[in-house]
Amino acid sequence: MADAELSTTLLRGLSLLLHAQALIVAAVLGALLGGALRAGLLLSLDRGHGWATVGLRTVAIACYLGLAFVYSALAAPLFIVDGLSLLTGLAALLTVASGVVMARLLWGYVPLPSLTGRLVRLLFLLLVLILALLALMRSGFLNLTTDRVVLRIELTGQTQPQLVRWAAPDQPPRQESLRTHQVILLTPDGEKVGEDWLYGDQIAIKGRVLRLHPALNAAGIENLFELQFLHNGYFTAERHSTLPHLARPLRPLGSLVVVPRTRRLRDRVLGWLANRPAESRASVRAVTHESTYFPLVDAQGQPLRKTYDLVLTPGGLTSR
Repeated sequence: MADAELSTTLLRGLSLLLHAQALIVAAVLGALLGGALRAGLLLSLDRGHGWATVGLRTVAIACYLGLAFVYSALAAPLFIVDGLSLLTGLAALLTVASGVVMARLLWGYVPLPSLTGRLVRLLFLLLVLILALLALMRSGFLNLTTDRVVLRIELTGQTQPQLVRWAAPDQPPRQESLRTHQVILLTPDGEKVGEDWLYGDQIAIKGRVLRLHPALNAAGIENLFELQFLHNGYFTAERHSTLPHLARPLRPLGSLVVVPRTRRLRDRVLGWLANRPAESRASVRAVTHESTYFPLVDAQGQPLRKTYDLVLTPGGLTSR
């Protein structure tokens, strides 16, 4: 009973934390949009100034809107669209922009802010900056630690025999009927992109990954990748050295896939990035990467019926 109550308390605390982060993001976005709206109201209601003032206010509108766009893209993992978040964003927007309308209604013009008003505005901007940085730090952590599923590997448990002829190193040729396993490849949305029958104890997927700088990953820019082929493997060194190996090419998959006529250019660029000196790879690295293995059979050698995820992380490809 105590464990259940503790779990409920932790879930409630986590829910409150997530909503608090979402409210911070909504408030910052509302404040940035409110700044753009305020500058626009000043531009339309408070006329009579020179072209320099008009230009500065136009630049301010563009800057606020640009910051709002960039911030919304970076903090997207933390944003939750619900009524409370929308109300929070709207309240922040009105707080920033309503002063211009109130001044216009009360005095017919917008007075220049006093020293106290300038200090209050500066403190408000610092508060918005602190809240924005807190949300971005959290969003960057999520971007660096969240796995992106790029392929699903479904083992149906179906098997069939296949006559295989091979010759292991330093051994005479062999011919034997081996058990093959049905493997179905699916996109994260469930679309079937491949099917094959492979023998062995396990399988893995090999591909190329364009690793970006961790700062770019933290900003939400994911590594680029291309999946190349599926191959089998074995549990022990003895089986690995005596049993046959098999690889099957995959249909072009991934963000590095290009049309055939530009493939040679892409390969040249990736080859150049892969062969650069280590000290010059701070921002981008092109590497050939292999996922961890997906078992085809259990410890007793029985076929598995299971679905695995191939995920892309800041480090490369791995399984889940």
